[in-house]
Amino acid sequence: MTLFHVTKPKKAKLYRQTGHIKKPVRGFTTLMAAMAWAIKTGRTVIYSVQGDPAFKLPDHHNQFGEAWWLDENVPVEKIKCVRW
Repeated sequence: MTLFHVTKPKKAKLYRQTGHIKKPVRGFTTLMAAMAWAIKTGRTVIYSVQGDPAFKLPDHHNQFGEAWWLDENVPVEKIKCVRW
């Protein structure tokens, strides 16, 4: 499943240094939902992450998409920066 993960530049740097995003990895099903969350939280970096299995979050959704989480570390090979 592809999710859009929203974070801050400091954490994005940490992901590159450690080689992964530490679990649980939360994200949205659409880029628009991730962008809305980024505006709401003041975070500026959005990654597209790949992982399975994904589990639906009951409370972190918005009108643009659903929120899901991955119960595994996501290696940097499976992430792509969409917006910095």
